[in-house]
Amino acid sequence: MHRLNLLISRGLLFVAGVALLAMVCLVTVNIVMRQVASSFGGTTEIVGWLTAVVVSLSLAYAQLHKAHVELDILVARFPRRLQALLQALVALASLLFFTMVAIKLWEYGYSAMQRGMVSQTLRLVLHPMIYLVALGFSAFCLVLLADCLGALKRLVVTQRVVMT
Repeated sequence: MHRLNLLISRGLLFVAGVALLAMVCLVTVNIVMRQVASSFGGTTEIVGWLTAVVVSLSLAYAQLHKAHVELDILVARFPRRLQALLQALVALASLLFFTMVAIKLWEYGYSAMQRGMVSQTLRLVLHPMIYLVALGFSAFCLVLLADCLGALKRLVVTQRVVMT
């Protein structure tokens, strides 16, 4: 499961990097155009959507490599069994919450596609961007599932060590 998570998260991270590069280029060209002539309309709209794509597609990779802030000053002093239990509970709560987020995003994307929703300024079709964000959260949920299973495994192993 780790290999699958790594493959998916790296692929999505690559797409996020391309989106970030596109965002940088768009903002840079827009700034230059303001000095020379008139700037593009809708730059803020495109940058906003690309930001959502960059963040959501990067979540799985960040979670996989534990590149987030974790405050464990207090938890590190707890017994190993309690630490494992807390890690399992936090992973499960995170998995449940972000699974609901991912499901709602898929539903919203489908609804946007059915209604033919377009953006306000440029009149771009919205559902592809919504689906990309939903894909990012779904991949994040896959990594959280692996974390949850790993925490439960540590809890069972820790419990067996304590009993023997």
